[in-house]
Amino acid sequence: MKKGTKLYSVLKLKCPRCHIGNLFNNPGFFVFTRILEMPDKCPHCKQDFKLEPGFYTAALWISYPIVLLIFIPVIILGYSLDSINGFFKIIFPFIVLFSFMLQIPLMRIARAVLLTMTIDYTTKW
Repeated sequence: MKKGTKLYSVLKLKCPRCHIGNLFNNPGFFVFTRILEMPDKCPHCKQDFKLEPGFYTAALWISYPIVLLIFIPVIILGYSLDSINGFFKIIFPFIVLFSFMLQIPLMRIARAVLLTMTIDYTTKW
């Protein structure tokens, strides 16, 4: 993954403008404290992360299709496996647990995608 691409900014959870500063106070995908706490500005380039009131509610519209892309195939797989000796009934609790585990990374990725779509990368940093 090359620095300077939008995918780099999203998957590394970095500032979309400089690709150096972290988007979240507690970096990483799987965190359990301060899940959505973000600094007001990038610590490196001072890009404002609070663009307008209610800006991050649009992240819900980004995370929804991502959830559909992940779980519709899982549901279809589950129904196809249900006819094989009730295997789906055994694996269903693991699918539910998996969906809960993905909530935090999906919320963070959705915010990173929203910011990356709004702010362009600049090479002067």
